[in-house]
Amino acid sequence: MGGAVSAGEDNDDLVDNLKEAYYIRSDLVERAFRAIDRADYYLDEYRDNAYKDLAWRHGNIHLSAPCIYSEVMEALDLHPGLSFLNLGSGTGYLSTMIEYIDIFVN
Repeated sequence: MGGAVSAGEDNDDLVDNLKEAYYIRSDLVERAFRAIDRADYYLDEYRDNAYKDLAWRHGNIHLSAPCIYSEVMEALDLHPGLSFLNLGSGTGYLSTMIEYIDIFVN
């Protein structure tokens, strides 16, 4: 999955594209995606792919496509104080965005 949204030049472009395609629908999820730069979860030599709506795998490092993460986050009833366990969390990108909501969003 993924690839439904055009590639962006930076994290804000990625978020704008996800919003335009209606993957990101809430302000809460948008704020988390804007606060956590997806490129920070890539190896340096692969960062040029960070803002594409594609899954990425290198050895045992894996990131799902941004549209998948946005669908998951929109489907959850996310709010501050929520307990969340992400089994098989990979790089921690999704967990970090959800933690952002818990700590920084009121």
